[in-house]
Amino acid sequence: MALTRMAGWRPLLLIAVVVGVLARTSDQAHAQMTPRITGVVAPARGLSAVAVVERKTRKRFTGKIVDPRNGRFAVAGLATGRIYDLQLDFGTDCRLEGINLKVPRSDYVEEQPLAAEDVQVITKKVNRLNKFEDEVRILTIQGNIQHAAIVISKLRTRPFFGSKPGELIWRAELWHFERPEETWLKRTDELFTVLYRERMQKSRYVQKSVTFDGRLGGIAVSSKQPRVELGRIPAPSTKPGVRLRGAQGVPETQKKDGKSS
Repeated sequence: MALTRMAGWRPLLLIAVVVGVLARTSDQAHAQMTPRITGVVAPARGLSAVAVVERKTRKRFTGKIVDPRNGRFAVAGLATGRIYDLQLDFGTDCRLEGINLKVPRSDYVEEQPLAAEDVQVITKKVNRLNKFEDEVRILTIQGNIQHAAIVISKLRTRPFFGSKPGELIWRAELWHFERPEETWLKRTDELFTVLYRERMQKSRYVQKSVTFDGRLGGIAVSSKQPRVELGRIPAPSTKPGVRLRGAQGVPETQKKDGKSS
């Protein structure tokens, strides 16, 4: 009788094992297909937080530092068909931030880069369009013969309405220009992308260290590639200042009195 009962349980036990294996396999497959962005920061010393930003909606998705020792991180819970920029924090005053510098292809069969004359024309127009700030620094102008992306860091150091002694406004923005014909024009279908707009004491601003990096921006998460591995990411400089890592040569800071710094 006992042997008969044991024999009767064997098929049920086998079924339970198979179901368990299939469930684990399904969970693993689902984890692999869940939209996420991963990478490794090296060296990882000081890495304190990770997130991605969808600029279009201004939504920020907080990630997880999977292994603090080797800098492995992951940002999950993302949606496909979206574009993200990575943010890596190293304490309260140091950040490495992705920025999307991609531009549309030109109408030419063979792509042509921006010429030095194009950069000069765009630089003059950018400085003329900035009225409120008294210090405008163009971190880079990149693109092709018809489309350009411009990263700007600017300051209002002169007194403004409601300002306190020693207070300033810092703005970092991404602009786009296009040349449909012969003249470079600021795109009319968008104002600009505000990366930062902060009002603070100058003593606080001079402590900030923000490094933008085009290679960490414009990360496309799609149904065909739901999991994006960024690989090894060098840690940023902790030196105070606002910079673009790997930036092309750009003009010096322009002040409204016409002098360079």
